[in-house]
Amino acid sequence: MSNTLKKSIVFKHFYSELAEKYGKAKAKDIWDYAEREFIRLKNAEPTADNASVSYVFPAVALYRSVKHYYPGEALAVTRGFGTKMGRRLQGIFSKITAFPGIPSLMWKRMDRIAAKLSDGYEIKNLKVTKEQCFMDVVSCPLYDKARELGTPEAVQMICCMDKEYMNGFRGVDYKRTKSVAEGDDCCDYRLTKSL
Repeated sequence: MSNTLKKSIVFKHFYSELAEKYGKAKAKDIWDYAEREFIRLKNAEPTADNASVSYVFPAVALYRSVKHYYPGEALAVTRGFGTKMGRRLQGIFSKITAFPGIPSLMWKRMDRIAAKLSDGYEIKNLKVTKEQCFMDVVSCPLYDKARELGTPEAVQMICCMDKEYMNGFRGVDYKRTKSVAEGDDCCDYRLTKSL
């Protein structure tokens, strides 16, 4: 867990996106507002779980900050960052899973991987075979926390990351056409072996 946004492995790059879009002076104002909001969220919930502190609080703080300065642009800006960050992570996962045997090992243990990744989520229609892993996430704790904080749309940034970085796993053909955070009835994860 990071103490500030600028120390977050995932969200620290948001500042450069802001500087590119709004210029350095306005980016600093937006960033400082987001840092204060992030700290306020953490202080309001000192016993918050790791996922809230590492992902939801930063996403909510950044969304609220952009919305404060540019109300009509917050969703597009945060989703755009999510997509770019997801592509950056996609490259990392692609390199990691390029090692010989890693994709096969992933599929050999897909039942355990699916169980770990779905922990805390309400899942329906779970199907794990030697060549497929399908699940419909009908309740997402990240979305639920953002909704509790009054800013459910902020989690779309994380959904955009997810949609991109999941395509970085070698040996996996990934598809997701729906998202709870975007108003759908589920997040429909479809992973198929592609070795």
